[in-house]
Amino acid sequence: MNGTQFIAQILKQEGVTEMTCFPSNALIEEASKAGIRPVMFRHERGAVMAADGYSRMHNGNKFGVVAMQHAAGSENSMGGLSQAFGDNVPILVLPGGYPLEQRHVRPNFSARDNWSGVTKSVQTIDTPSQIKDVMRRAFQALRNGNGGPVVVEMTLDICAMEVPADALDYKSPIASKSVPSKTDIQDAVKMLLAA
Repeated sequence: MNGTQFIAQILKQEGVTEMTCFPSNALIEEASKAGIRPVMFRHERGAVMAADGYSRMHNGNKFGVVAMQHAAGSENSMGGLSQAFGDNVPILVLPGGYPLEQRHVRPNFSARDNWSGVTKSVQTIDTPSQIKDVMRRAFQALRNGNGGPVVVEMTLDICAMEVPADALDYKSPIASKSVPSKTDIQDAVKMLLAA
């Protein structure tokens, strides 16, 4: 299984059913094969804004996921990404990334370098074996703390490589409660009043 297929499998395991997108990103086809419905847009910003709306509609219980091409596709997403950041909306953004040899060639766009100020978290996949950990951290960030865009830049040549068998054991992170449940509070009040 290559890296892009593994990412699609992780998205499916995490309960993703739709993904907004703008071509060209290999994840779109692999997500479709995994049973995730791609919703194609005419502009990257529109795709990001739709993912934002999806997260808002589900009150953060389900997250909007968006994929787009590297370079100009990522650059065109900045307005929608900034809006989600300003409003603390949790969305997962999966842009393509330049191959390793071209990553730091000027003027190539790096989501990690350019989006760090308008995201909650931004990471780049540097090796196939780290995909499970990068994706786990991404979903951990989506589920916990303040909302905001979480970005995983998918390095093109790395995501086309085979993932080692011992690196395919993805485990979904859990959400940490920041406050007790209402029933726990009610029970505590009853105990205090009865004391």
